[in-house]
Amino acid sequence: MDTLIKKLKEGATRQKAYLSSSLVVVDEVGYIPVTTQEAYLFFQFVSHRYERSSTIITSNKSFGDWQELFGDPVIATAILDRLLHHSKVINIKGHSYRLRGHSISKQIFKEQKQQTDDNDIQT
Repeated sequence: MDTLIKKLKEGATRQKAYLSSSLVVVDEVGYIPVTTQEAYLFFQFVSHRYERSSTIITSNKSFGDWQELFGDPVIATAILDRLLHHSKVINIKGHSYRLRGHSISKQIFKEQKQQTDDNDIQT
């Protein structure tokens, strides 16, 4: 995401590959907060590619957290509206691939599972 935003800020000549490629993968949306200007640039990027080309987005944030990430519920909703229309959402849960085999990964997953179970009981 950070690289994409930098290229979008550089102007039309740098954006061309991101806008015209048949597939763009945007990794780690939500890892670093974005400014209002960056949220608007990302909206323009998504809008331009909408129903023209394929885009894969990875994020550790749920869709409900995107309002906070983009700082504006209207732009977050507009981005999600375009991304989710015609899309397949794949939610991956489990141990981190990078931490596989480490005891810390198992502890984190156990805590996350307990928190999810607690939330399920409350609803």
